[in-house]
Amino acid sequence: MTTITLDDALINEVIAASHAQNAQEALIKIITFYLQQHKQKPAFFEQLCLADESLDDELALLFERNKDTGRDIGL
Repeated sequence: MTTITLDDALINEVIAASHAQNAQEALIKIITFYLQQHKQKPAFFEQLCLADESLDDELALLFERNKDTGRDIGL
């Protein structure tokens, strides 16, 4: 856990900048906004990829070509 000490002047500036009603609410808004701005989102392709451990045999079968599909055996 990290402890941050702010003096009264800085607390008043933080409250004014965030339009919050108290210092705690102001800091939560500012830190949340900061994290949203600096959080790196994975690339679009990485979002589409499946993790290796999530591939089951059934899922793998969906992507395998069945050589007998479309063949007709006449008796």
